[in-house]
Amino acid sequence: MSERTTRAVLAILLCGCASNGGGDSDRRDGSVMDGAVDGGAGECAMEGDPCDADGDGCTQDLCRGGECVAGAAVTCDDGASCTTDTCVSTGPMTFSCEQTVSAGRCFAGGECRSEGDRDPAAICRVCDPSQSTMDWSNAEGACDDGDVCTTNDTCRSGNCEGDPRVDDFEPNDDMVAPHGLGTVSDGDSYPAGTLEGSIYPDDDVDWFVYVDSDDFPSSIFPRAQLQDVPSGSDYDLCLFIRCQDGSTPDVDCTAGSREDTGGLRGCCSRNGASADENVRVDHDCDATDDTADVLVRITRASGPPVCDTLYTLRYGDD
Repeated sequence: MSERTTRAVLAILLCGCASNGGGDSDRRDGSVMDGAVDGGAGECAMEGDPCDADGDGCTQDLCRGGECVAGAAVTCDDGASCTTDTCVSTGPMTFSCEQTVSAGRCFAGGECRSEGDRDPAAICRVCDPSQSTMDWSNAEGACDDGDVCTTNDTCRSGNCEGDPRVDDFEPNDDMVAPHGLGTVSDGDSYPAGTLEGSIYPDDDVDWFVYVDSDDFPSSIFPRAQLQDVPSGSDYDLCLFIRCQDGSTPDVDCTAGSREDTGGLRGCCSRNGASADENVRVDHDCDATDDTADVLVRITRASGPPVCDTLYTLRYGDD
């Protein structure tokens, strides 16, 4: 071996810079080291290894020929037209990329948006740079949730939500607070009154009450009919008698079947899906006067809750 060749080999062994074919591909974004370095600034382990030549993590410094050489600047371009991209050195060999969004713009859902743009996937999320430039913000105000069974649709916490669409008689979901229908005389022609209502939402029950007055010389027979039940639904109709003299009534059902609930005696009609229901009661109170509060209950036995198809209730004394 010649003296010249011997000196070259010795230099490589002392430097430890044999080439490994490395390049810039070992660089890592964020607060991660570019690569391992055996020595301090300006020292190299192997050809192509990342190193620190200038104390700036935003330059891609590499070992070249046994020396640590300052390299090209890190590229932080995110490809978005509405952002200014900047490399921030977080250490001699670490960096982070920061994006500044242009005025009046948002970078949301992976795209540049203009102020006021709505999220295509959620109408109650909007580009609002005053809240966030890097994501959608919650919108406020009216919206449309696309559900015919809700009203007063409003953006709430990023979601479009409405109130259940109910009939004009709510709340009347229990026997303690039924909707009042006034007074009917047993001498009046049947029906004394007609109304339209709905059984919605899912847990809705409709209670009504009217006074059936036992007026001489007529006979008292409280009656109600339920018609126009929505197709595919099964509604049940019940009449319960509460004597105004405080006594417990004797109850016979001339239409419907006997049923009691909550200390009340009455009659119910359960004719099946979409069928009309008819209840007629023959009752006696302890006093000579059989005047009574007639409580009407309408329930959904089966089928979906329906908001936009109204049932018809006819009531009075037959």
